[in-house]
Amino acid sequence: MRFMTFAKTAGLVALLAMAVGGSKSFAADERGVMSPFKGDDPNSELSINYDDLSALLEQTVLDTGMSDRKEAGKARPTAGSRIIRGSTNTTRLEGNRIDFHSFLGDNLEVVKGLRDDLAKVPSVLPLNQLTRKEQLAYWLNLYNITLIAQIAEIFPETNLKKFYPSLWDKKVLTVAGVPLSLNDIHHKILIPKYKNPLIMYGLFQGVIGGPNIRPEAYTGREVWDQLKDNAFEFINSNRGAFVRERILRTSYFYEINEALFPNFDRDVRRHILQHAKGHFADKITNGSSVVGTGQSNWYIADLYGGNRSKGSANTNGGALLLAFRTGSGAGAAGDAGGGAGGAIESAWIGSLTSKNMYQGRFPIHVIEYLNKQEVRNKKSRTGDVTIEEYEDDQRIQGRDKETDSDGR
Repeated sequence: MRFMTFAKTAGLVALLAMAVGGSKSFAADERGVMSPFKGDDPNSELSINYDDLSALLEQTVLDTGMSDRKEAGKARPTAGSRIIRGSTNTTRLEGNRIDFHSFLGDNLEVVKGLRDDLAKVPSVLPLNQLTRKEQLAYWLNLYNITLIAQIAEIFPETNLKKFYPSLWDKKVLTVAGVPLSLNDIHHKILIPKYKNPLIMYGLFQGVIGGPNIRPEAYTGREVWDQLKDNAFEFINSNRGAFVRERILRTSYFYEINEALFPNFDRDVRRHILQHAKGHFADKITNGSSVVGTGQSNWYIADLYGGNRSKGSANTNGGALLLAFRTGSGAGAAGDAGGGAGGAIESAWIGSLTSKNMYQGRFPIHVIEYLNKQEVRNKKSRTGDVTIEEYEDDQRIQGRDKETDSDGR
């Protein structure tokens, strides 16, 4: 077993199933979509292999599970100091984290290589020869790996507010000969092409207050289920929405995606109800009459909160992350991209088994976060079960209806 060093495999992209030709379909209303990216083939059997990207995400993302909606208490300064580092927001203990320290040095070039390989796909295979689901997974993955590379270039940074929207507006990609920014993918391709609010939950923003980064790539086969999972987690966390003083207080991210909600207050409220847990849905129905936005936490969703630690873990990402085990690393038959080198073993919390280890390596706000995750993990192992009762059949049906609103 060896500690993680990202090793570039034969390539990110492998076409697993080949189809001849492929007709373009413009059945869906794609007005507003950048013209090179219109159309699809609903009968296509082509798919893209994202094993390399999934391996990278598995190695660097800490998946923390569902929020318990407990607000974080008052932030504390580091021992012997009056300085409070990191976020003081009450949502600071929610959401997944990604270790951006792992992308420093030579590893940043690997991340950029994965991004560039993915950006080249439409030059080899026009996207209109793929199904709409395959295209959606492609754009989400390209967006996320590009944002990770963008943040890694400015890292360490604790707060990304000062980089908004410039970081998202910069033309950092060229896809099928078209210069693109992250906002181009978001607002000129994804929103007009799919018109489905679920897509917003697949766009990692690099901050605690946004939707989670998943420890896996999106795939055409699973993309709508993956997005539904992300929506459920976000909406049922304080980062996404909560009720206070008869106001449904929602994330700033809904305002950024207002094009997906033509009648904003009504549509946001309806959308959140469709994915809310039973008791939260009741609060919305009985206790809120107004929708408000502005709930935000712009602190970086990094394991260390964008801070460097004196511990060795900060200078060697592999000391905290995952190791590849030599073994079965073969991809699917005909997979030119291969796998990541075998089964992947997580060492995030397992290697940090005591608070004493935390104290030596992490700032106090990170200790607080990790301790909460350790308590949550222990609780989940005891077999606690929560039952949610839904009396409104339409609430459940609405979830499936929205997932299928793409029409494919």
